[in-house]
Amino acid sequence: MQKIVTASEMQAIDRTAIEKFGIPGLILMENAGLAAASLLHENVPDLEEKKVLIVCGKGNNGGDGFVIARHLFNDGVQVDILLLGKRQQLKSDARVNADIAFKMGIPIHEVTDKNLNAQSHLLRHCHIIIDALFGTGLTKPAGGLFEKVIKKINTAQKYVFAVDIPSGVDSDTGHLIGPHIKATVTAALVLLKRSHLLFPAAESMGEVQILDISIPHEAIEKQNIPVAWMELGDIQSLIPERSADTHKGEYGHTLVLAGSRGKGGAAGLTGLAALRAGAGLVTLAVPESCQQALEFNPLETMTVALPETKSGCVSTKAIDTILKSLKGKSTLAIGPGLSTDKETVRLLATLLPLIECPLVIDADGINALDKSGKLIDQIRAETVLTPHPKEMSQLSGWSVQDILSQRIERASEYAQQHDVTLLLKGARTLVAFADGTVLVNPTGNPGMATAGSGDVLTGLIAGLISQGLSVPSATSVGAFIHGMAGDIYVESNHEVPLIASDLLDKIPEAIKRILS
Repeated sequence: MQKIVTASEMQAIDRTAIEKFGIPGLILMENAGLAAASLLHENVPDLEEKKVLIVCGKGNNGGDGFVIARHLFNDGVQVDILLLGKRQQLKSDARVNADIAFKMGIPIHEVTDKNLNAQSHLLRHCHIIIDALFGTGLTKPAGGLFEKVIKKINTAQKYVFAVDIPSGVDSDTGHLIGPHIKATVTAALVLLKRSHLLFPAAESMGEVQILDISIPHEAIEKQNIPVAWMELGDIQSLIPERSADTHKGEYGHTLVLAGSRGKGGAAGLTGLAALRAGAGLVTLAVPESCQQALEFNPLETMTVALPETKSGCVSTKAIDTILKSLKGKSTLAIGPGLSTDKETVRLLATLLPLIECPLVIDADGINALDKSGKLIDQIRAETVLTPHPKEMSQLSGWSVQDILSQRIERASEYAQQHDVTLLLKGARTLVAFADGTVLVNPTGNPGMATAGSGDVLTGLIAGLISQGLSVPSATSVGAFIHGMAGDIYVESNHEVPLIASDLLDKIPEAIKRILS
């Protein structure tokens, strides 16, 4: 797992490296600038033939820019520095590196509001712009001279290499807090920052590459960083191998409580996804009016007919049939297409506290939790909730905007408060655990915002739990496979025509790639 930090966590790591390990800040700045210059050489093989303009602010990010300038200059690259301010105004390590660059004869153009237009030719005639204006320290919108320069950089439409994070982006939230650089490549120093991954800021990052600047691992581990980025190797290690001497009973039996008149397909998608995930057996518990159709499609699932209301929703009279069907089951998936019929909601209020096997609750199951007040805290079984932001708002009482503005914090808070695993859908999907850990899922694309996509995800998670994966592991693996299936579809098609059954078709290829 790649750790993901806030600006304050990164500052604490830097302080530990300096104060505990005795690594001077000047050395860390040198390492950052050297690593960034080396990365630029890797990305642009003919760099010596290019004109590079390094745009520096007055802080440490600007100091990194001066180090980059020195190394590129020594490598024979034509370098100019555009400093937003006066060299005499710089302090500490940034001033040291600016003075070295000046003594080496690297052109440093000091920019003010009065001479900005006169210096704009440097932006027009360079090939590459290095953004070393702000880094992670920005907490308010860039204004004045900085705003003007940012707009000119974007208008120039050059190859833009951002040091740590594009200037103008809030480092922690994924928000674009004002005028901001749109980078071609972003060189993340030491660790990923939250806004490298969270939208809408992630769209301004270009390709993100991580630079090692030789900070001791202990300085990082000391921070107990709770947020991480899922990686392929992490997912591989969670999927168990199958023995040659085996049978379907060893891979669990998933019960799916889903569907209502007109929405029986949701149950079918969930059941098939559980089977694709590797569950040995799947039974669909659906209203009587849905059962006949689902007897023959999908062929691979079994069905149980449940008493229903006049509107074709599951009735409270179904409680005994459901409890009987739960005997011997490994997992119960609840919600897809179930409806928010008042009688169905009353049924769930009675049923959920009685469940002993792990639960995956989605869609109308989540809506029923909202309408049943504190029902979530009456559930004894290990539980996964898979809301989108609106459902999360109904669950928690927080506004949708509040959730979107601090997705990681809100997902973590809810999971810890209610002792559940919470998968918060969106770009990027988050998986939050009761211990405060949050994983960010790297897979998926906008084409997956389509009817039935969530039903497939529910089935995947339930099918993985049925095989013996822990609830947190199954949720993480399910999210990763789900997104990868969508990405595989888009490789040979387009996001626009993607539908949920396409995800089902691509799950086998996704699992094959993960395990290869």
